[in-house]
Amino acid sequence: MTKARITLLDSLRGLGVLGILICNVPDFAASPGIAESVRHWPHGTGADTVSVWFATQWLFQRKFVSLFSMLFGVSIFLVGGERSETEKGAILRKRLMWLLAFGLLHGFAIWYGDVLLSYALAGFALMFARSWTPRRLFTVGISIWALFSLLIAVGMAFMILGPDDAAARATEMAAFKAKAALAEVQYSGTFLQSLIQNAKDRLELLPNELIIFFFSFSLMLIGLGCFKTGVFTGQASTRTYVVLTVVGLLALAGTGAFLTGVVVNGLSRDWLQATEAFQMATAPLTTLAYVSLMVFAARATGLWSAIPRVLAPVGQMAFTNYLTQSLIMTAIFYGGRGPGLHGEVDRPGLALIVVAVWIVQILWSKWWMDRFTMGPLEWLWRRLYRGPTPLRRDRDEAVAA
Repeated sequence: MTKARITLLDSLRGLGVLGILICNVPDFAASPGIAESVRHWPHGTGADTVSVWFATQWLFQRKFVSLFSMLFGVSIFLVGGERSETEKGAILRKRLMWLLAFGLLHGFAIWYGDVLLSYALAGFALMFARSWTPRRLFTVGISIWALFSLLIAVGMAFMILGPDDAAARATEMAAFKAKAALAEVQYSGTFLQSLIQNAKDRLELLPNELIIFFFSFSLMLIGLGCFKTGVFTGQASTRTYVVLTVVGLLALAGTGAFLTGVVVNGLSRDWLQATEAFQMATAPLTTLAYVSLMVFAARATGLWSAIPRVLAPVGQMAFTNYLTQSLIMTAIFYGGRGPGLHGEVDRPGLALIVVAVWIVQILWSKWWMDRFTMGPLEWLWRRLYRGPTPLRRDRDEAVAA
């Protein structure tokens, strides 16, 4: 594989890890449940707040976690090789065991929204599929995704079309808000209070791991199929990338239409549920459109070609940047660690914080990768599953970089 193709994969990882942050930031800044809601957002539903929510849901939500999941499927093959390569398979199993440990530590001790545990579990399953043909990878991956998307759509339809017990819903919402208010007090309290509340919320989310497993596994299968057919290496035909771009942007337009319906209808609960179902089903299509646009940028000259080059160092240390995002955000928002701004910042302010973190991570990733062979946490992880690993570049290599 050529350097250009490796750069493309790194660029996509960089895009994924940066894009995920703007989707995750409300979950750092507000209590679970409330953070995901536009109707019950603690800072109201003013035009600026709803506009940021709209843009995030339209352009980012589910697109970048889908990209990250697909690329993790690629890494399973790059590290583990074919199933017949037993030595690489043993390294891959050790790698995933340590990722599972990182996921448990991250989820319970830093931020409850961890995805590493889900990736490790799905990665163990993908080990057995890593030698499948692209056709089989696509068939199984798309089938699982379509089945679960259909189940979600049917569930949403029953909620929308079924009888509406307003009294029961009001009682449920009152209990939900009381629970969120209690969590808010804990997250805004001492370091120990916020740590305990985070662990409680992580524990409550564990039953969802089965659903997340299947979604992650299906996307990893699709991602590995895209790698094997050259879509993620820039080797696919221009026609393929044009088709993926058109289809993905049409899906994005559909999501925009649903979101417009939500706003026009006064943040209607029914419109929100319909939008969520449509967005869940079509997000991977838009993800592949973003991949195609990155390929076109990598093939271009001038300003456009700078985009993948800027993002590549971020992707080379995506593991470090993902965990660093959690450390930065919990330092800002959780009690006993810094400013303690939990529940205090509206969506426009959150967007500005995200942009600032993007700039910092782009700059520091470039500085670090000019001097070292991999990110600091990538080095630690690799040392744990492979043994001693050089970190600092030699002088000639650093000058060339």
